[in-house]
Amino acid sequence: MRLQNHITIFSGDTRNNVQAEWVNKEGTDSYDKKSRTVYAGNFLKEFPMRERIQQKKAQAQQRAMKIVQDAWDGDKQLDDEIKVREEESRELRRDNQAVLENLKDVNQRMEDLRRSFGVERDSEEQQELERMIRFRRSARVDISGRKPTEYQKRALELEDEAAGYRMQLAMNNGKIKENSEVAKAIRKERLKSHVMVDAQEEADNVMESVRDEILGLVTEEAKEYLDEEQEKREEQAEAIQEEKEELEEIQEKRDEREEELEELIEEMPVEEITDLQQTVDEVKRQVQKVLAEANLAAEDVKGATVDASV
Repeated sequence: MRLQNHITIFSGDTRNNVQAEWVNKEGTDSYDKKSRTVYAGNFLKEFPMRERIQQKKAQAQQRAMKIVQDAWDGDKQLDDEIKVREEESRELRRDNQAVLENLKDVNQRMEDLRRSFGVERDSEEQQELERMIRFRRSARVDISGRKPTEYQKRALELEDEAAGYRMQLAMNNGKIKENSEVAKAIRKERLKSHVMVDAQEEADNVMESVRDEILGLVTEEAKEYLDEEQEKREEQAEAIQEEKEELEEIQEKRDEREEELEELIEEMPVEEITDLQQTVDEVKRQVQKVLAEANLAAEDVKGATVDASV
């Protein structure tokens, strides 16, 4: 009995390139159907897939083994039947040898009886005995009404003994013939049915079916894993975009404050230039206030401070 099982699950580290390993060169399926190799990445670590796969494989192997074993048992029963009948026929043939010896002995005793009574082979008494024997063997009734002589009476007793041996031979030979015909029919039917070949093919179909089932299961789980990973990446991208927009908004406010500062400086009288440092300090305080409102650290915004030398 042979059962093959070729399913490979590749579960190496795919953190750096999850999708690249899942898509083949043509960008179609995520596994090689011929080699039954699946690049499943790290998702097997996050899902109880190994146990489920092993369980399905074990169940399929049990079904396949049962199919083959049942066929094997059935085929063995046929072999045993043939062997039993062949052994029985051998016993019957050995029994026939003993029966033939007994029958030969009866015939010899009948010949000795004829001689002891001095009956000639072509005598009327011998011919009458042979007629009586023919009637007995054909199960017909002798209507002659003649009473057998002492010789004929004793010879008929030996004939009855021989008849029992001949019946035993007939029964044995009939059983031998029956056994031979049954064994021949079993062998002929086996050649037509190919029980073991069909069972092996059915077992292979069971294993092929579970391979497809496992591959479908792995494929579905992996796709769900990749979808979750993609969703996480998209959420991260959205968060980065929101931060970028907030930074751009802060930069716009900074630019507006700097423009206001420049306008203020241009409009200030010369005598108030000396108060520029105080004005700059005020602008810086305003900028820090904006940063606090945005809940961002000042060092996260490039150029958030104002050069006092402007």
